[in-house]
Amino acid sequence: MRTIALNKLDAMRLFGSDTNAQKIEMLKNIPIFHELTRKEILEVDELLHERVYEAGEIVFEEGDPGHGIYIIVSGRLRADPSRELLKKTNLEFGPGDIVGELCLFDECPRTATVVAAERTVTAALFQAEFSALLTKNKDIGVKVLVEIARILSRRTRQLLLQGKDRPCL
Repeated sequence: MRTIALNKLDAMRLFGSDTNAQKIEMLKNIPIFHELTRKEILEVDELLHERVYEAGEIVFEEGDPGHGIYIIVSGRLRADPSRELLKKTNLEFGPGDIVGELCLFDECPRTATVVAAERTVTAALFQAEFSALLTKNKDIGVKVLVEIARILSRRTRQLLLQGKDRPCL
């Protein structure tokens, strides 16, 4: 009986448990991870920090030093900026969206306060881990960087054109 249990455990390791499969699928659906392979997603997953915020809880405050991005897995976040330019845009973020993207590259102060609009699960990717990823596995880093650059470009364009869509935070 014990041998069977060990064999099942070994098989789960080889083919991934349901939890790993679900996690991989969930991460694969997040735009910045679309281009990653299963193996690459598992490598990135080791760098992510799960954070859960209850409705009304502050994720970060305007002016705080930024240390990375928050990827929304489930729930919604709302940004409350003091700058008039940012107030003119859609400041609600949902599953698959990222917030804090500018601080992935330097520790600039946050440009808005971000609050959970409802119970929200995020995966945080901090600057130190992202830098280590770029050094350790450039292929993964480049794929993620390209997707973040696309998001930054789109948000900057929308902000400059005074669109109602999400700006950079």
